[in-house]
Amino acid sequence: MRLCLAWRLIAPSASDKTVLPQTIERINAFRQEIDDTRTLRWVADSALYTTQNLKKMAHTLWVSRVPETIQEAKELVSQPAQAIAWHTQEDGYRYAPFDSDYAGIQQRWLLVFSEQAYKREAQTFQKRLAKQEDTLQKQMKQFSAELFACEADALKAFKREQKAHPFFILSSSMVPVEKHAKIGRPKKGEAKSCWGYQVHVQIRRNDEAIEQQLQTKGRFILATNDHDKQAYHDERLLADYKAQQTVENGFRFLKNPNFMADALFLKSPKRIGALMMVMTLCLMVYNLAQFQVRAQLQACADTLPNQLGKPTCTPTLRWIFQLMEGVALVRLFDHERTLIHEAISNLHELRIKIVRLFGQTACKIYQIETGG
Repeated sequence: MRLCLAWRLIAPSASDKTVLPQTIERINAFRQEIDDTRTLRWVADSALYTTQNLKKMAHTLWVSRVPETIQEAKELVSQPAQAIAWHTQEDGYRYAPFDSDYAGIQQRWLLVFSEQAYKREAQTFQKRLAKQEDTLQKQMKQFSAELFACEADALKAFKREQKAHPFFILSSSMVPVEKHAKIGRPKKGEAKSCWGYQVHVQIRRNDEAIEQQLQTKGRFILATNDHDKQAYHDERLLADYKAQQTVENGFRFLKNPNFMADALFLKSPKRIGALMMVMTLCLMVYNLAQFQVRAQLQACADTLPNQLGKPTCTPTLRWIFQLMEGVALVRLFDHERTLIHEAISNLHELRIKIVRLFGQTACKIYQIETGG
């Protein structure tokens, strides 16, 4: 998805469904100019998966998440777990392969279940359901107090409420409201007349509908037009899509208010492209540095304290920057402004440890020994 980042800045009002295929075309055109003949496989989110885009990319290998607004996808995601031939992975994922010809294009679909995503989504669903039940109780209390002119009107209104709340079963009892025609004490033997009808509503959860909804949680569908199951097997398909999250996380800093990307205004597309090039190079250096630190920690079976003071072997470089805040280069000059000494200040044991993780060059810059 982030392949379209530069184009997004040029055309911020453009839809991902339009931007993604345009970006692929532009990059492919550039690759032809530099005689890059490698076969690429494009990984994107569900914005790429439209009938028009899939037909445009008939000669391009792609991997995309299938939007669950498609009826075929809805039905597949809603299938009972026991009716699916799952393949289990050790990391909490299960998957099941299917074939599809959506948009007239033969493709492989992979129904995926994530245990972590299920727990997260199920918890969110249960919280939302509890709020809906509380709100519904209040609404039905007000509804039960409404007066309808006839039974037919009352029944029609009740059915409308039933339809609006599929996760709850509403049962009703029709109650005629009878009053005397005149205000004040009625005469002896004077009969009451019917003024209308009220619907008294009782609420209980629709366990069957809730269970059906829960079984869709943690599931999503991946699709690809790569039919070589030996060279590009299902496990790799899932791994490639999951790796997209790593790229997404890399660009997360753009949304951070401290980065102040919204303060930049560049009118020329060339300048926007140049800015994106600089930002991408900076991100590459950032990721390389972060990889270096994590690799060294893993090799030494060592850790650094995280934001909560607990040990971690996968710190972010941003957190390392914060740990290094306060380090300064101090220079001493004589009365003729000649440098006579320089030193690094505010280095303590943790900061020295961090510097050593970056290797000999960093140790030389910070004037510390490379040893432990």
